[in-house]
Amino acid sequence: MGRGQRARGYDPEHDTSVSNGDAGPTWTKGELIDAAGISAKTFDTIRKAARVPGPSHGGLTHAYSGQDLMALIQKVESGRFSEIGAPIAEAWKPLLAEAGLVMPTAISRKKR
Repeated sequence: MGRGQRARGYDPEHDTSVSNGDAGPTWTKGELIDAAGISAKTFDTIRKAARVPGPSHGGLTHAYSGQDLMALIQKVESGRFSEIGAPIAEAWKPLLAEAGLVMPTAISRKKR
């Protein structure tokens, strides 16, 4: 098999070789798309601009951590996404609040 390929019948949800540990709250790409009411293409554009790692193709079940979600929110509130970003950020911020995470007021680019 080539790099990045899995055997037929592979189920990532039940993979015991990868230990997630206590990663804290996570949200799937599908949940974030539904919450904000955006397309998968728009989400991927935001994710890539925020430099958040993700699947190379598809991946609606790919999990994003609280830190990833904070980086996405910070990016949509920036100048590039100023027109569509405010409603998206307002849709994602309650997800952080429900998980007990607090969005920092400002994150230095050096500390990201």
